[in-house]
Amino acid sequence: MPALNEIVTPLRKETLQDGVHRKLCELILHGGLAPGQSITVASLASAFGVSPMPVREALTRLTAAGALTVVSGRTIGIPRLTRERLDDLTRVRLEVEQAAARWAAERSDAAMIETLRAALGRLQDAEQGGEVALYLRANYDFHFTVYRHAGSELMLGIIENLWLQISPYFHMLQSSGNYRISNHQHEAMLDALEAHDPVGAAGALAADIHAAYGTLVETLGLLD
Repeated sequence: MPALNEIVTPLRKETLQDGVHRKLCELILHGGLAPGQSITVASLASAFGVSPMPVREALTRLTAAGALTVVSGRTIGIPRLTRERLDDLTRVRLEVEQAAARWAAERSDAAMIETLRAALGRLQDAEQGGEVALYLRANYDFHFTVYRHAGSELMLGIIENLWLQISPYFHMLQSSGNYRISNHQHEAMLDALEAHDPVGAAGALAADIHAAYGTLVETLGLLD
C-alpha cells in the first residue's frame, strides 16, 4: 500500500490547477475580460496568489478550448470573432440553450423564480445606469440559474464552454441598446418559466440569442 504522502501530494497539485482554471473561467464568464484587453501570466499569478505554473496550465487549457489566444509573447487575450465562428457558436447555442430552457421550465419552482427575479432587477438597474460590468455579471447569473435548473451537468458543461467563447463579446452589445432589448426577453423568459411553459421559455431565449447575433454581426463589421 503506498504511503499517504504519495497519494496526497499530486492531489493538492491537481486541486490548485483546477482552482486556477475555475477562477479564470469565472473571470471570463463574469465579464472580466473584454475583446482587445490582454492579461499576462505574471499579473494573474499575482492576483490569484499562486506561482506562474498553474496559471500557464490553465491558460493552455482555455486556449485549446478556443476561449483565449496568445496575443504576443506572454500576453493572452480574447480570440478574434469571425463570421464563420459566430455563426457556428450561434447555431449550437440555439440548439443547446433552448433545450436547457425547456427542461428548466418543466422543473421550475418558487426558489428559482425568486432568484431569477432578483437577477432581472440587477439587470434592469445596470442597463439603466450604463454599468456594463454589473450587467454582464447579472446576465450570467440569470442565464446560468436557468441552465443549472435544467438538471443536466453534461449540458451545463457544454453551455459553459460555449459562453467562454462568446460572452466576452457581450461587452460590445451595450452601445447599440441591446441590453434593453435583452431585458425584455429576460422578462418574457421569466414569465414563461414561472408558468411552466417550455415553448415560451425557449422562444424568449432564442429571441435573445438572435438579437445579440444581429448586433455583433453589425458591430464587428461581419456583414456578408
